[in-house]
Amino acid sequence: MDASPEQLNARFPKLALVSPSIVSSPTRLAGWTHESTQAVLECLKDNHQRFHIFFQDGGLHNHASHHLLAIYTMGASAEVIREAYQTHVAYQRPAKDHFIAATIDEKNWKEHVGNEKYYQAYVSFFSRLLLSPQSKGLQAILEEYVFSTDANLVAGKNGVKPYMLGRFYSSLFHPLIHTGYGVEFGLPGLAVEGLAQTAVHTLDIEEIFTPEFFNVGSADTLASRLSSLVVSAAGVVGSSAPSADVHALSILSRIEKDIDFAPENLDFTGLAGLAPRYSVVLGRADNKLLKYSEEWTETVVPDRDVLKRKFEELVWMNTVIYGVGGWAGRALGEDEKGKFNGDFLFMHGVTSSLMTASVLNTLSLNSAVLLLRAYFVFFLLTYTIRGRPALPIKDFYANTSLYPSPPGTQPAAAKDTLVPSAAPNPWLPIVQTTLVHPDEHLCKTQRSLMHFAECYGGTEPGAFAHTDLQGAEMLDGTLFARVAALTADRLGWMREGETQRGWDRNGFAQGLKHKV
Repeated sequence: MDASPEQLNARFPKLALVSPSIVSSPTRLAGWTHESTQAVLECLKDNHQRFHIFFQDGGLHNHASHHLLAIYTMGASAEVIREAYQTHVAYQRPAKDHFIAATIDEKNWKEHVGNEKYYQAYVSFFSRLLLSPQSKGLQAILEEYVFSTDANLVAGKNGVKPYMLGRFYSSLFHPLIHTGYGVEFGLPGLAVEGLAQTAVHTLDIEEIFTPEFFNVGSADTLASRLSSLVVSAAGVVGSSAPSADVHALSILSRIEKDIDFAPENLDFTGLAGLAPRYSVVLGRADNKLLKYSEEWTETVVPDRDVLKRKFEELVWMNTVIYGVGGWAGRALGEDEKGKFNGDFLFMHGVTSSLMTASVLNTLSLNSAVLLLRAYFVFFLLTYTIRGRPALPIKDFYANTSLYPSPPGTQPAAAKDTLVPSAAPNPWLPIVQTTLVHPDEHLCKTQRSLMHFAECYGGTEPGAFAHTDLQGAEMLDGTLFARVAALTADRLGWMREGETQRGWDRNGFAQGLKHKV
């Protein structure tokens, strides 16, 4: 990268916390200091200047910034932050070796979408847009270059439609995640990297991004649809009636039970990667998955209270899929302990949810609607292509604990110590072991689950009894700590002496191994 020291400082100023406008933003745990702040900024600048957004051909992502910011907010010291960064430096691609010298501007920006060799050119372009004295600000740039009809459906001179919103979600939401970190911490340089990554990213699906998709209704639309469901005492609302404020868990239940989406009825033979498998599911049974998803997406309207509620539904849905589905499918994973199938793809549903919150708080209400609607479809597709694991919530609760059990000798509590003494706060041992674990996805996962526990930990059993998902009446705020404990077990308690272990990539049926 050719940024001057002054440009680097403008792109990576002091770390900030952006005030939430719709949903709560994560907080920083005590432990962060001036020294750790300087360490993370130094590493972010170095990464921005030296390395490409993909660390090898084929679009494998540079996660260094995500890792550093996640552990920074969890209280990591400057020493830990710098050491964590070095684990990434060892395998990154120099940006200077993988680029085409070109100038991207407002007239030709569509001409090179999908070509990673133009990454640096897009970084320069979005930096000019965001940091020039005439800048309209990040929200306006996101609206124009990601969420607008023009940025998706209007072809450039090369005749190719850019589908920027589709690219924003591609490859397990990585452009969204990267941009979200820039938004959360008020770092223009990271936001620019995320936008440039979006522009050069491959496209997983384009089918859902129709002109109708970008036609966002008003809050009055939902009110009118709800009132239309008022029936006489003798009347019955059947399955063909318009959907009311349907919950995401209810849509998930329908897909879990629908034989059309059973693994044996989806032929992925010879199909590598996400895009072709998504297409198989989208084409199944006359676009049935889209029809299911529309019952939910139509209830997402430009109203702050609605958006907040619908975002919460996504959090619960994604955590149930990753946690309950991973526990239920433990025998199909690679965990030698046989306790949890920590699916690599499902894990990204948890980590991307946190960054969705950051982006959601930045957008206009209309664009926030598009953000959640598209996200919902993408993760339902991901659930389906991984083998659509069962979600036995009652069994999950009967066989998991709120309190983690780190290996090794536990301190001997003195007489009259209050119980439970081993882990009186389940999150403290999880945070400690996570900070020094080298896996860059573990810290993002545990941080996300911890934030959701902070927001929804007081949820009582029965809160989801009205949904169609079997056993949902058991769900409560302990879900997040239970899943975090399973995750810590799966990846290994390295601080406590266990060897490093990894994520599961086999899926939940035969022939679904994800190689990346």
